[in-house]
Amino acid sequence: MKSIELRPIERAKISCAKKLFNDMSTSKVKYHEVDSYQKLLNIMNSL
Repeated sequence: MKSIELRPIERAKISCAKKLFNDMSTSKVKYHEVDSYQKLLNIMNSL
């Protein structure tokens, strides 16, 4: 994903989405940014 060149408007949308999901996080639901299946597994195993 890092090799993809995003337009500024796309970067802004992603930034807004990250803020929204972080604001929606609770003690029962946490937002984590993952870019691979392995990273997802590591997060799930740490819970």
